[in-house]
Amino acid sequence: MTPAKRLKVCNRSLGIVLILMLISGIQLEVTSGRYAWSVWVHIVLGIILTALSLYHIHLHYKSDNWLARFVKNKNTVTRVLWWVFLLTAITGIATTIVWIIGQHHSPLGGIHGKIGFLMFIVALIHVIRHIHKQKALKHNR
Repeated sequence: MTPAKRLKVCNRSLGIVLILMLISGIQLEVTSGRYAWSVWVHIVLGIILTALSLYHIHLHYKSDNWLARFVKNKNTVTRVLWWVFLLTAITGIATTIVWIIGQHHSPLGGIHGKIGFLMFIVALIHVIRHIHKQKALKHNR
């Protein structure tokens, strides 16, 4: 499979999992994480989303120093998405640990949810900008 095809498959998979993650997050917010199965679904989706995101970054940057690449990246949306992604992942890990210990909706879980929703918005802007960029490139050919 060509690198372009791998990126296309990865991007579509990311989009599907991101939407499922948003639905799962809203469901957790509405029910305050009352149902253990729904929390586990959200955790599994989070792991899949994180893995796909890291693979997406790898497809773009290969094995280069990602941190340095994002710091120098001139695309503000992509740079912000990177930092919000890291913050979401870190708070997600911490929230998972708190939930496993106490099995209740914690204030940290609420903070993680707000950061995660911000990540969804920034990711959506990132996708829309890249779709417009791709359409412009095809139009100019």
